[in-house]
Amino acid sequence: MPVSRREAPTHAGAAIRYERRKKGLHLSDVARQVGVSTATVSRWERGREPMPFERREEVAEALGIDPARLSDPAPVELTSEDRRVLDGYHSLPPSERAAIRDLLGLRRTAGRRASC
Repeated sequence: MPVSRREAPTHAGAAIRYERRKKGLHLSDVARQVGVSTATVSRWERGREPMPFERREEVAEALGIDPARLSDPAPVELTSEDRRVLDGYHSLPPSERAAIRDLLGLRRTAGRRASC
């Protein structure tokens, strides 16, 4: 019986997924712009494969972000429950996400974003 590998997204992988979802892009959109397979982008996001350093600028350009956002190699550890909550939150329409942020007192100030 195959043993599943534990997923441990890197900071870069988590940032790719966050920015991609925020912009409403699919894995295939990013993959096409970078010139890699959809599976490759998925493996980067999930921490199953390290993203080559030379690809960081291309990925950042595809996502419209500063390449420095993808440079921190520190791992991000999330429990499976945290992943389910975040996935559920990101699947909501923007108006519902805004309502949740308001409920939690996480209103964004114009021009300021919380760093991840």
